[in-house]
Parts: sequence; structure tokens; C-alpha cells
Amino acid sequence: MSEAGFLPRFQRLISRSLAARLLTIAMVSVIGLVAAGWVAHAAFNRQMLRLLIDPELSTVADNLIGNAGPGLAGEIVLRDLPYDPRYLQGLSGRYFQIAQIEEGGFLDVEVISPSLYDVTINLLPQQQAIFTAPSPPLDAIYLDVPGPDGEQLRVIARVAEIPNLEGRYLFLVGIASRAILAPAANIVGVAFAVFVAFCALMVAASTLLQVRIGLAPLHELTRDIANVRRGQSERLEGDYPAELQPVTQELNALVDHNREVVERARRHVGNLAHALKTPIAVLKNAAGEGGGDDAVLKQSIDEMEGFVERQLRRARVAARADARAGAQASTIAYRTPVLQNLEDLVFMMEQKYDHQKAMDISIEAEADVTFRGEREDLLEMAANLIDNACKYGKSIVVVRVLPPFDSGGLMEIVVEDDGPGLSEEEIARAMARGERLDEAAPGQGLGLSILKETVDLYAGELIFERGQLGGLKARLRLPATD
Repeated sequence: MSEAGFLPRFQRLISRSLAARLLTIAMVSVIGLVAAGWVAHAAFNRQMLRLLIDPELSTVADNLIGNAGPGLAGEIVLRDLPYDPRYLQGLSGRYFQIAQIEEGGFLDVEVISPSLYDVTINLLPQQQAIFTAPSPPLDAIYLDVPGPDGEQLRVIARVAEIPNLEGRYLFLVGIASRAILAPAANIVGVAFAVFVAFCALMVAASTLLQVRIGLAPLHELTRDIANVRRGQSERLEGDYPAELQPVTQELNALVDHNREVVERARRHVGNLAHALKTPIAVLKNAAGEGGGDDAVLKQSIDEMEGFVERQLRRARVAARADARAGAQASTIAYRTPVLQNLEDLVFMMEQKYDHQKAMDISIEAEADVTFRGEREDLLEMAANLIDNACKYGKSIVVVRVLPPFDSGGLMEIVVEDDGPGLSEEEIARAMARGERLDEAAPGQGLGLSILKETVDLYAGELIFERGQLGGLKARLRLPATD
């Protein structure tokens, strides 16, 4: 898996799961403990060098400088060798070397310990430049250099002038420190490993407890919400932690709001029944008289149809949510595929207009999108636009489905026909409740205005403009799921 693919997936995982966040924190803590243990172990080794190796190096270097003097031929010699016999044994891990500092930055090795045989201790170029400079350091410097057998040497380097000898001399004393520190370093390493493993186990155990116990109130809240949804409880009455109290209060407020909405819907239905009493009574009287006035009957039926259309629309809107609450508040639980439902709708329209006129209804869609709302509302809105396009179009109707341009945006259903179209004034009239542009066509003039109410319910947009086919182009923009 590439890094470019892993990071987005990991970000999505920790953004969607509290347990994943806790486990990530635990992993980071364990990595931090391992890094801290490694740093502490390295610091321990450096401290052991300073305490066990460096004092011996300094003592031997002082002894060499004190025993150095001129030989018979004017060369530098040692009157006494170091007291430690390991400086006399070949490749024993204890070495010393004396070199004269010549002009030009060169070192002329004149004395080596018997333990070196015929090899020398070679400094790195940047290290050698320090001591061959015109003003070398007066104090001793500790270095790490490769030894004669390839192992690392801890070296002390000192520049000194010897009485009765010309020039300056570089005294080097080295000890193979790994063999000395290895036993203690292994013991300390095992101790650090055990400590880090113990800390890692404690972090893992505490994280597991947090996931199992710390997140338990969330599982309890989920169970209680399911009980409310199934009707086993009316409200969330559990004893939740303080961090979840605001959530439970908002959920209880939502339950109360939904109960109020249902009551409001019932009142609308009652208003509908009450409003229908008078027209029904008129119809009964006209029917009882036998041969009543047709105009009176038609007016009463039209009035009843208008009341039914308006009140049922209000009941449906109120039963979901208040229109001012916005799209997410009223459609949070709905996911409706668009393309499949439009295909079914187009098939129905083709069957409807097959005997009236030859209509070519096509659907164009780059990819399917999902509407964040009820299927019935989607079909009703789309059917209104497609039906009008078929009604006023000559022979061609094109339906396009466009996905949202960004996350959380609005997807778009475009319906275009080759009919006469509408002017801006006619569009404004068509959107007004009860206004009709074509009195010859059946209906009460409520279609477009009711469509606009539903679009407003979902915080969408309804736009009319002149299409490329010459007729009306309707753009229905609705919220899409992520």
C-alpha cells in the first residue's frame, strides 16, 4: 500500500472510531517508550565510558608524557613502559602511540606500544586537523576511532612538548571499550527492555480498559436510543457521564420535537376533514335534489381537491420536520439512489404519453448519486418536472443527473424539452400558487408551487432557464449524501 493511499485511509479511520484513536495514542506511547529506552541506554553507555574508561586513559597518558625523553640519537623514547602488562600483549585492546607533529599537518609516528605490533592508530582527517593546527588544544580530547583489529577504540589525545626535544608530540592512548562495557551494557539493556515491555503492557492494558470501560456509556446510549426508536421507551433517562449529557439532552429535545410535529400533522388532517364538511354537504344536497347545478358541483369538487392537495402536503411536510430546519434536520435517515428511480419514472412517463404523442425521453448520467431524502419526495419532484416537459415539449425530453462538485454539495437533476419554453414573467407566474399558464391543460395550478415547497424543505434550489433544445430547462438541485 502506498503512502498516499495509507494516510487518507488512516485519517478516515481515526476520524470515525474512538477506539482507533485510543489505540493510536497507545501505539504512539509505546513508540515513545521504546525511543526513550534507547536514548537512556545510549546515555548509560556514554556515562560508563566517562566513569570507567576515561580515567584510565588519562592516567596512562600522563604516565607516558612523564616518562618521555630524548634518546641517544635525539629521538623520543620512554624511560618506563605503562605498568599494565596488557599494553605489551599483542592486540590486547590496550594501545598507545606517540607521533611528532610536523609542518604541513603530518604526523610522524615514532613510538608505538608492543600491543600494536607494526600497525598504527589512524585518526580521521578532520580529527588529525585539530592537533596539527598552529594552535592545537591544550587540554586532552576524547575520541572514538577504529582500532587495529577493526573494533572501536576510546582514545585520549594530548599534545605536549617534551624537555630537551624540539617540536610537539601527539600522545594517543586507546582502549577497546566494548569488551569492557559489554557485560554491564547487556545487563542494563535487558533491564531497559524489561522496563519498556512492562510499560508497553501497562499502556496496552489501560487502553483496553478505556475501550471496554471508557466507551461503555456510548454503547449504553446506543442501546437506549434503539429502545426509543422501537417504542420501548419515550425518552433517554439513563445516568450518563457529564460528557454525554449534552448529547442526551439534544436527543430528548429531538424526540419532543418529533412528537410535536406528529401532533401538528394530526391537527392539519383535522383541519382538512373540517374543511371538507361544507363542500361534501353541498354535494350531498345537490345529489339529493337530483339534477343539481353543474357549476355548483364543479366548484365544490374543485374546492375539495384544492383543500386536499394543500392540507395533505402540509401534513407530509410537518410529519418530517419544520421547513425552516434545513435539509439535514429533516432527512438525516434517508438515502435514495437517483438514477434507478429516474429510469423507472421515465418508463412510466413513456407509457403515459405513448398514446398521446411520440416523445423521446432520454437519461444522461456520468455516475449514480444518492439523494439525502425520501424516495417519494424525489419521485414527486422529478415527476412534476418530467411530466410538464412531456406535456409542453414537442418530441424530445432530456433528463441529466449531475453529481455535486464538492463534498456536502448539491447534486442536480436537469430536465430539458424542445417546447415553446417560458419567459421570466411566465416563470414567476408559474411558481405562484394557483396561477395557470395553460388553462386548457388539466390541473389546479398547484404542481410547481408544491414542488417549490418540497425543494425548500430540503434546502435545495429550483431554477428555470432557456434550454439548448429551445424549450424550458429546469434545474433541480438537491442535497446528496457523502
